[in-house]
Amino acid sequence: MSATFDPAWLALREPIDHRSRAAAAMSLLAQAWRAGGWSRIVDLGSGTGSNLRYLAPRLPGIRRWTLIDHDAGLLARVTAPEGTEVRRIVGDLAATGMDAIRESEADLVTASALLDLVSKEWLETLAAACRRSGSAALFALTYDGAIQWRAAADDPRPADDPDDGFVRRSVNAHQRRDKGLGPALGPMAGLRAETTFRAAGYRVWLLLSPWRLGPGDAALARALVDGWEAAALEALREAPAQAGSADADRVRAWAERRRATIAGGRFGLTVGHLDLLALPA
Repeated sequence: MSATFDPAWLALREPIDHRSRAAAAMSLLAQAWRAGGWSRIVDLGSGTGSNLRYLAPRLPGIRRWTLIDHDAGLLARVTAPEGTEVRRIVGDLAATGMDAIRESEADLVTASALLDLVSKEWLETLAAACRRSGSAALFALTYDGAIQWRAAADDPRPADDPDDGFVRRSVNAHQRRDKGLGPALGPMAGLRAETTFRAAGYRVWLLLSPWRLGPGDAALARALVDGWEAAALEALREAPAQAGSADADRVRAWAERRRATIAGGRFGLTVGHLDLLALPA
């Protein structure tokens, strides 16, 4: 996978990721983990180890982790929690990741914030690899395309900007660009993964895990707006000829208004994500 991530961005999102994950998925996984006497985990696109830090204290017994990422610098930042054995592999997810699932005889294959970056074909290859190894799968925090601003963190009423929808559509178009594993599934990844793992013979749960942000998360919200602005502008540059400078100006003006919203200190922002758990039948 060619997509690269800034360690500062990964650190900024980690606490929100952890608090947003679907508790029901973790409960079901922990039951299966104990019942099966599992211990071997393959983590795809591990980055600095956020997924390890979330799961390690929640799964009993000694855990043998294989962490895979194409970025050696990110993997070097991973520290092993007590009670874990960690092997780091620098390599691509297309070949190295599938080899690791097979060679490690994984009980669990997992990733966080990955599936929206991959293609339909890669996802099908992943499900087949999991099925052959008999492993369970947990894929957390897959973006589902939903972005909703609210009047306040504790106020469910929408607080729409006239160009929220325009920017969201441009961002979601950008999400479907090739990230190094074929044309990305983007916002459809969660639903596609549910269908794919069911077809592979798994029992599957697809659960909501949205980010719910408020003034205490202003730094992350600002980073999101900056990232959405850049993604929307890039998508417009690649759009058909009718997308011109006026559309780019709309995006920039929207970003300025939303940065002002955040600076005002009273807002709510929901970004849709899904957690998928697949257990062998």
